[in-house]
Amino acid sequence: DLLLFAYHEKLAYYDTDSPALFKSKILMGQIYLPLKEYRKADAYLDEGIAHIARIPGGFYFWDADAHYYKALVSEALGKKELAAENYEEAQNLYEKALQGSYDEIYLEFIIRASYFYAKNGEGKKALDMANKTYDYIVENQGEKTLFEFQQVLNLGEIYFVLGDYEAALEKSKAAIELLKDRMYSGDPALDSTFIAFEKPEVVLLKVKSEYHLKDKTDTAFLKEALNETRDAISILERKKVYVGEGFSILIADNNSLFEFAKTLALDLFAQSGDERYLNIIFSMHESSLYNRIRSRLSRQASISYQNLPEKVLKQERKRKSDLQEAFSKPSGITSFFEANAAWEAFLQMLKSDYPDYFNLQYASITALPDSIWPKLPENTTVVRYVFIDDSLHVLILNDESKQLFSLYADGLPELVTKASSDALADETVSDALHQLYAMLWEPIADEINTNRVIIIPDRELFNLSFETLATKPIRSFGDLAENSLLKRYSIAYDYSLLLVNHEQRAHNFNDNFIAFVPEFNDKMKEDYKISISDSLTLDKTYLSLLPQPFCLNLAKTSAKLFDGESFLNERSTKQIFVNTAREHKIIHIGTHAESNNLSPELSRLVFAKPIGSKQTGEDNSLYTYEIYNCNLSSNLAILTACETGKPGWQPGEGMISLAHAFHYAGSESILTSLWRIDEKSSARIVELFYNQLADGLPKDQALRQAKLEYLKTESGRTLSPKYWAGLILIGDTSAVPLSTGKSSLLWWLLGMLVLLITGTYLIIRKRS
Repeated sequence: DLLLFAYHEKLAYYDTDSPALFKSKILMGQIYLPLKEYRKADAYLDEGIAHIARIPGGFYFWDADAHYYKALVSEALGKKELAAENYEEAQNLYEKALQGSYDEIYLEFIIRASYFYAKNGEGKKALDMANKTYDYIVENQGEKTLFEFQQVLNLGEIYFVLGDYEAALEKSKAAIELLKDRMYSGDPALDSTFIAFEKPEVVLLKVKSEYHLKDKTDTAFLKEALNETRDAISILERKKVYVGEGFSILIADNNSLFEFAKTLALDLFAQSGDERYLNIIFSMHESSLYNRIRSRLSRQASISYQNLPEKVLKQERKRKSDLQEAFSKPSGITSFFEANAAWEAFLQMLKSDYPDYFNLQYASITALPDSIWPKLPENTTVVRYVFIDDSLHVLILNDESKQLFSLYADGLPELVTKASSDALADETVSDALHQLYAMLWEPIADEINTNRVIIIPDRELFNLSFETLATKPIRSFGDLAENSLLKRYSIAYDYSLLLVNHEQRAHNFNDNFIAFVPEFNDKMKEDYKISISDSLTLDKTYLSLLPQPFCLNLAKTSAKLFDGESFLNERSTKQIFVNTAREHKIIHIGTHAESNNLSPELSRLVFAKPIGSKQTGEDNSLYTYEIYNCNLSSNLAILTACETGKPGWQPGEGMISLAHAFHYAGSESILTSLWRIDEKSSARIVELFYNQLADGLPKDQALRQAKLEYLKTESGRTLSPKYWAGLILIGDTSAVPLSTGKSSLLWWLLGMLVLLITGTYLIIRKRS
């Protein structure tokens, strides 16, 4: 936003040929790359390059940077030839600018470019570039420096990509020897800590090279390799605190390390059948989910957590700051050890006094929980999918056994995209649904002997509604009522094995139901416009929100059914929601939402604008990260918001983030949507779902019955999975202990009958 503002200001004040304008364009291209908006990045970079070409001056550095980022964008878009052209042009421009010397940006470029060449069949070019750079570093920087270590490691990585595992192993050992020699000046104790942080990447190269050099990996080798890999991961955990890096950065930069650790554990399990290695695989996998969530939360400086005093958060920030300052600008080893001891004592206090927050923010990725295997609900099987590198596996867990299967998954992302598309034509989706059944379910179907299933997806499988998988080819969407997993099972979802625990019984709250539905009708929008004195602060997005009359009607009828309360239209504000939603069996939220898949913590629920108070831009937005400081204690939260649960796997799962936030805030389960869902059909399904809950059915069975009833009564295009399959249940599946309007009516009728009988008896007695 700041860069865009500056760019538009420059357009107003600078000449069209001014270098200030191409600099802004190139900076815009560079910042859109990590935002994964590749088309915008590409367009701005092209504009910047064209701008430089038409004006005199020889701006080689800027031109080189632009071509470098253009190469990265092209690589991300799969345009390998264009990426190669831009890497080559960037190298020529850097050499013109630097005149034979190297700076840090160019050294980073060499590592990225040489690795690209190695991956794309130009091994000689990659090695020539990397060796030339290594020779320059040794000649100009001296031996046993951090720069030499980085170039040796780069050479090892290139050899590994080229399949020369002997040379890769040799370079990894040379890099480890460089680490053993002091590469820093200063205090030896601090130097050793700095140096340790460089180890994970080189340890991975060494262990992977040894792994590929063995014709047959025996148990002893695999155990040693796994121990080395897990030690390297533990270094990453320490690095996060000392240098202030988020786990999202550490996991992204070291994803291969985590995946290879799981590969080694998988091989050990296959060879030994020892369940300890199965524990390691899934403990690491579940922990990595929490680390992705907590890394995103840590970006929000203003975030607060329910039941965590502000003074504790301030103390946390102070302890971290002291530790990082002592580490980066040491005034002696004593200050470093003092800061470290204070930090460790603070962590122990958190673990003891605020365990939920400690587990959210600081639980180790390497330490195993006491038991990762949950106690299952009755008549339930857990199906946990997990990717290890790019191979797909599935764990089948029931009361009697744990079984791990390998699945064929070629073409899986494309099939999931087809199955969850907005297409209404049967032929567009039906083939994909049957192929997905054959790929994901048929190999394990005989192992699932229960009527209730909890599915824990991974990666792109978070986009898939499993109940739509067609058990045989279908000719129309109406056939799914009889030929799909919906017909066979009551399906619920979760995002971690650690949360599937039948021993966590449902709470029995006093109040049945509360609903929040802004509706966003024309009168609300007009009242909002009138209340705004400065048109520049007008929220145009709010005015464009579509009205939601079906959500409104559902809230009214449901409040009557459950003898509950509803906050509708202008009464459905963010502040009222935060203050009143707590301690209800069902919290119903029918509104619009905005999904942010790149940064799921910034996804938001939209409420009514508060009229008559000082307006601010965000006064009606409840962001995911804010939910952690809400009390949403409930048996069930219903989120029928448009795009509420839309996931964004890699780098972060949006559905996971939202479910995690509501779980932390006290909701035992949520009913949400995987994709943009039709308001009318979702209201109808939720109405049927509520009727089943009122009859005492468990939540998963109630949702299944609601969907089957919906398919019986619908016809034409509304039979498409787009209209009904997106609604899913995440979390606890037990029945909601309701005191429903149905039972209240029954008691009222019984009471009236008793009064009638008593009155009749008294009249007869008096007459007699």
